[in-house]
Amino acid sequence: MTRLDPWPLWRVSHPCTPEYTAAHLSGDAAMQEQVELQEKAAFFQVGTEKFIELTLCTFGLYSLYWTYRNWEVLQHRGEAVNPLLRTLLSPLYQYDLYRRVHQRATLENELPRWTPVRLYVLFMAFSLIPAWMLVNENPWGWLLSLLTLLPNALVNMSINAIHDRHIRFFNLNLQLSGLNWAAIVAGLIGWLTLLIVVMAYH
Repeated sequence: MTRLDPWPLWRVSHPCTPEYTAAHLSGDAAMQEQVELQEKAAFFQVGTEKFIELTLCTFGLYSLYWTYRNWEVLQHRGEAVNPLLRTLLSPLYQYDLYRRVHQRATLENELPRWTPVRLYVLFMAFSLIPAWMLVNENPWGWLLSLLTLLPNALVNMSINAIHDRHIRFFNLNLQLSGLNWAAIVAGLIGWLTLLIVVMAYH
């Protein structure tokens, strides 16, 4: 079992202290603090609403990116993990990711309303059933695979709760960047095209 430190993320000054005020008088100091906090995050930080939007608009690709970034953060913290391998083999390793987030949330008294086993069962069901459908030449299998978003979104909410206890003033990656908007527009065009094709064949 992986040993979890009480809270190895960072030491930050409280917003009401003189140290915090002085540090934020300079834009450079604020930028350096932001970079430092990003480097020491417990997991990949992204707002859940943004996570859902990008996952749906990219036909599930952002969910794979989310998984990769979480393993990457854990690797940066010294965990012996291979982010790319664990992302490609997510059916084998997703439980371990859920378990780590659950342990951290419990340690921070942010008791999740989910268990790693139950979410992993859902993740596997929404991964294997679509795969079986695609093997049997049912094109709707890929659409059903988007339901893996559900367990991942619950886990991401716990990650947000963990970070929110310590970095309320920090950029929590809630806003959409220009690249994010481009992905959303492209995704909406893709969904519209798919709808037109389906309607044309029926």
